[in-house]
Amino acid sequence: MGEDGAAMSNPTDPTVRLRRGTGTPADAGRSLAAAAALAGLVAAGVTLVICMSLALTGWFLADAGAHGDTTDALRAGADGWLVGHGSRLDLAGLRLGMTPLALTMMLLLGTFRAGRWATRRADGTADDRTLATAAAALVGCYVVIAVLVCVVATQSGATPGLGRTVLGALLVGTVGGGLGLASGTGRLDDWLDLAPRWARELAVGAAVSALALVAAGAALVAISLLFSFNEASSIYSGLGLSAGDALTFTFLMLLMAPNAALLGSAYLLGPGFAFGTGTTVTPTAVGLGAVPAFPILAALPDDGPPPGWLVGVLVVPAVCAAVGTVVARRDTEPLAYDLAALRGAGTGFAAGVLITIAIALAGGPLGTGRLSEIGAPLAEVLMFSTGIMGLGGLIGGMGQAWAQRRRH
Repeated sequence: MGEDGAAMSNPTDPTVRLRRGTGTPADAGRSLAAAAALAGLVAAGVTLVICMSLALTGWFLADAGAHGDTTDALRAGADGWLVGHGSRLDLAGLRLGMTPLALTMMLLLGTFRAGRWATRRADGTADDRTLATAAAALVGCYVVIAVLVCVVATQSGATPGLGRTVLGALLVGTVGGGLGLASGTGRLDDWLDLAPRWARELAVGAAVSALALVAAGAALVAISLLFSFNEASSIYSGLGLSAGDALTFTFLMLLMAPNAALLGSAYLLGPGFAFGTGTTVTPTAVGLGAVPAFPILAALPDDGPPPGWLVGVLVVPAVCAAVGTVVARRDTEPLAYDLAALRGAGTGFAAGVLITIAIALAGGPLGTGRLSEIGAPLAEVLMFSTGIMGLGGLIGGMGQAWAQRRRH
């Protein structure tokens, strides 16, 4: 077969990995680092243009451009892009710090796709050192664009936070772009192959458990909104919005949908969350007081002690952990009961840590005074999530071991 045939038959050859991971031949003469740097600029530029375009569209839908000018709309889009990175925006003393996680997910997807795009435009090897250099180039260019946008968008009436912008851009570029590069070159598969099987099972089980709990939180919010549909409709109509304003307002609320789902997950875990200073929303007690006129807030429960049966929602996180444990170990050989219990408990514990990190990203201030505190008590969430989900994972692991032994 010759040297070419030998290279094609060697699955560990890094050059083959680079080209096989993309499915297309690499362009000659461009290093992976140079392609990654260009990808960082493209990822930042494309997502920024999308945010500006949406802001410009909302401006025209609102009043056909009768108030303000195009520059104001573009600057609002740039501010939204920065807020998606976790930047806190100071609007004439009004501090906005809740990150719309749907927008953050779009930014992560953009950098991931840009990282994979870079692997299709590069030539050369794809070892770990080359990959690290390429990731640094992508992240560096991405952060530079974020800093420039933050500086240009700063004005007397709207001041984004530079420090949080840099930190958010670093995280988005590293997680999204780094995974995109590793996936496109095939190095991600190599790293996963090197990990022990139990570690892969634990990671998969924790991710499935956490996602299942987020889905349960989203279902809780959706059901609450359904039962409060008349109240939400009254609030919406009372705002007196035009058709264009209503469309823009609805889109902005959809950007916060993941935040609502995660706060719903905190409710299912037991500690609940606060929507304002001195407020609490838990399965055992609700104290809110006056609530702002936002339709989605109609899903919040009424003040006072909830029905006693609501304490039963605490079983949901345990069920999610048990399901994640079973999914991670499907079609595997049965384990000894003590080892199955240990792995299940570890899966639930890791899921609790993951969901706590996600819930931490869901909160933030929406103004000054009463609305300066929105989110869940993270110390309590961590304690409840690791305990309840660890117990659920332990039960799921032992139950699966028993079922597998019966089948065998």
